[in-house]
Amino acid sequence: MTKQSFKSIFLPALTTVFFVAMLSLQHSTWMVGLGIDLWILRGLFVSNEILVWLSGGWLFNRLLGLFFWDLLVGMYTEHHPPKMLVQISGIFVFFLTLSFIAHFVFDEPLTSILVTGGGLTIALGFGIQGLINDLFSSLAIQLDPPFKVGDFINVHHRYLESEGLIGRVEETNWRTTRMWTTGRNYIIVPNSYITTQILTNYSMPHSLSRFEMNYTLDFSIPSDRAIRVLTAALLDSVGPVGPVASPKPKAILTKVNSDGAVYKLKYFLEPAQVSPPKARNTINANVLHHLTNAGMTQAYAKQDIFIGKMPKRQRSWGNKEDRMHLLSNIDLFKDFSEEMLQAITSSLHLQKFKPEEVLFNQGDDGESLFILVEGLLEVSMPTEGEKEHLSFLRPGSFLGEMALLTGEKRSADVISCTESLVGELTKDSIMSLATDNPEILSQMTAVVAKRRLKNKEKASENGKNHQEAIRDEKKSLMARATNFFFGKKKVRP
Repeated sequence: MTKQSFKSIFLPALTTVFFVAMLSLQHSTWMVGLGIDLWILRGLFVSNEILVWLSGGWLFNRLLGLFFWDLLVGMYTEHHPPKMLVQISGIFVFFLTLSFIAHFVFDEPLTSILVTGGGLTIALGFGIQGLINDLFSSLAIQLDPPFKVGDFINVHHRYLESEGLIGRVEETNWRTTRMWTTGRNYIIVPNSYITTQILTNYSMPHSLSRFEMNYTLDFSIPSDRAIRVLTAALLDSVGPVGPVASPKPKAILTKVNSDGAVYKLKYFLEPAQVSPPKARNTINANVLHHLTNAGMTQAYAKQDIFIGKMPKRQRSWGNKEDRMHLLSNIDLFKDFSEEMLQAITSSLHLQKFKPEEVLFNQGDDGESLFILVEGLLEVSMPTEGEKEHLSFLRPGSFLGEMALLTGEKRSADVISCTESLVGELTKDSIMSLATDNPEILSQMTAVVAKRRLKNKEKASENGKNHQEAIRDEKKSLMARATNFFFGKKKVRP
């Protein structure tokens, strides 16, 4: 018995001993000699008997909690007994004490007490049947706990298709369960409602839970291409507001319906760290970005009626006209004229890279620029035998521009995280284009200059205004690119 346990029974034991001693004194004849009226003595005696029973019930309840709930039940179940059961046992002891007072102090027969109590219980039960339902539901939750405080749960609406009540359990008592929802609301749910609904516990048996999303794409999109784009979008979403990196998220083709091919996106979350709606928002945003850059859209309703020529819904990098349109969305070529885009489109060479395949390593020679059109690339820097992750490149990104424009060696390692489709522009193709369209070099160096200036934050370091810094950077880069491509040969501005 601990010191705290001794303290919990010391006061009720002392109180009981005191009132028992007072009752013993009242049984002696010395108080009669004080000249106190018999009705007062009788009142004092009855009051003391009541106090003896109440203090004894108090002591019994404390001993029951100590030896039965804490020691016996605690040792058997290896955890603290449910607080609500302890409270219910205390209420039972209290009513039992009142029954003993009625019988032993006021000489009421126990049968009449039980009959009266039963009648009152039935009448009261009809009035508070909702509370009783909550009470027994709480007992079920305590005896076979489907969750604990801190767990992230979803109480589904059985007959509705909505998500239900999603949140973290803050407290469970004899009537309600209190939750902190993903909408940052504190809600109180009756336990009877929880026990009648389907409940998902995202925190059991492990903290990681798997989630799924469906995307329906058009039949015209090859399944391997769709899986490549969707998988890259999932990997792009990994982070503090998205899925975890391990187990690895993936996309699979699950079925085909009248609208198109249905792809299931599978991913894992720690709901205690990031709520499912927030992660779903991250994934949806990245999926839309990857689909847009790949020239894809979701499947459209086949009931659409078009008067006139039907608009083109899907685009492919394999089609020359589509490639021009898609290239115009990339920052490097956004300001190019249609003639320049057509020239770039003809020179762009597409190639596929498998997962973990290397595009190039730091220090490699190179005279080409790469454009990621589908998939996901990882940029890393080798340091002391290990690779330090720098960033992921999403579709629409370009890399290797300094090797193309100035012949610099590759500055980092780049590998393909998923199956990726990459476009390549070589020095020879740019040289032949720049001979007839010298503004191509000018436009490309302008975009590259802006990006280099942003990375180096040169404008703030030199105290120059932004436009002036860009002009200086572009001029320097253009001079190096012209020298690299044409040597001493002059190119008309």
